[in-house]
Amino acid sequence: MAAFVRPPSHRRLGGGSRSNPLRSGGADGRKSFHAINIPRISAGSEERLNATQPSRAVQRVSGWFYDGQRFREGTVGWEEDVVVEIRSGRTRRPLAEGLILPGLWNAHTHLGDAIVTQELKGTIEELVAPPHGLKHRVLAKAKDAAVIAAMRRAMATMIRTGTTGFSDFREGGLNGLKLLYAALAAMPMQGLALGRPVGLSYDPREVAAILRASDGIAVSSYIDWPRDAIEKLAADARRAKKIFAIHCSERVREEIDAVLDLSPAFLVHMLHATDADLERCADAHVPIVVCPRSNAFFGMTPDIPGMLRQGVELHLGTDNAMINTPSLLREMEFAYRVARMKGGVPAREILEMALRGRRLADPHATSAIRVGARADLVILDLPGGRSGFASILRASASDVRLVVSGGRLWPAPSPSVRDASMIRGPRRRITRSTR
Repeated sequence: MAAFVRPPSHRRLGGGSRSNPLRSGGADGRKSFHAINIPRISAGSEERLNATQPSRAVQRVSGWFYDGQRFREGTVGWEEDVVVEIRSGRTRRPLAEGLILPGLWNAHTHLGDAIVTQELKGTIEELVAPPHGLKHRVLAKAKDAAVIAAMRRAMATMIRTGTTGFSDFREGGLNGLKLLYAALAAMPMQGLALGRPVGLSYDPREVAAILRASDGIAVSSYIDWPRDAIEKLAADARRAKKIFAIHCSERVREEIDAVLDLSPAFLVHMLHATDADLERCADAHVPIVVCPRSNAFFGMTPDIPGMLRQGVELHLGTDNAMINTPSLLREMEFAYRVARMKGGVPAREILEMALRGRRLADPHATSAIRVGARADLVILDLPGGRSGFASILRASASDVRLVVSGGRLWPAPSPSVRDASMIRGPRRRITRSTR
């Protein structure tokens, strides 16, 4: 495979920039500025990740890279925050070697409730439903600095496990968004911030302020809201060309036509959906985010094979940070096992579910590593070739050799280690059996 070089007219895609870390892709793929004042709350050293700044020199990794269909042996290079080179053959001194994936995208998170650390007991309504669920009561009383620190810990977990972007349903109105941005400012990753009003009512001034300060609106469920209020929320999001997203059929089946009339960018859960409901989503080209570990906590599981049979595009999320660690490596493994209970799906499909969410930040994004894309990569200490897909579903945080997020490296290599052998890791010795 020949090397490809970035054209001079390349436009940067989505994500944070060095000049303003709070820019991110909007629903239409254009960069949008969040008109919001970020609280200046310092973080302890344990809440920050030691990541480098993007380099103006081309940096490279070698191994087996994902081309959107299969793993191919070769080298991937990037300059600053853009992939500029893909070629066959291995470079002499790569930053890291292994299985090379695009950075994973966590398509559904509630990072704010990472503040809840107690053992959890109760139903969905008792724990997470607005306005009186446990998480809402805890968030209402928590200090801003504590919520920011909790979200930073959750973001650090994502980076350490190969996730470079996420879509967060942010409770708490305008102040909730401020806390999310304060946490994200310290982290080398992208975040889509989807806000919501403080209460279950429509205030046009509050909604306008939230839309100016976010990537869109995301609410709990259709049945939680007065019909006229949720219709106005969705209409305002459409006029602002922002995302509107919603949980659907998580606790009980909800009327899918009423939900789709809101023109959502995506739905979350759909556990109690009928085949006809799923077919309607497929026909409307509305993706569904599944969160198997969260569902299992409440005694339910998504029918992943059934959803795919109806033609639905599936994304993968970790849901509530108070219930699950926001690790997509763990979520992928669990999703694969849950799918086997209903007939199974290929391992490659599970990986694709963990990559597709990036399309919300950039509609032109693909799941392949390609020239011109944002430099978001994760390099795993795993075999490639035909074994690549299956090995990913057994991966853990200890298999992560290097994460590249917008050209920033984690872990940052030591300046004294010129060949970055600390990142590559020692070569494994092969001992011959005498038996």
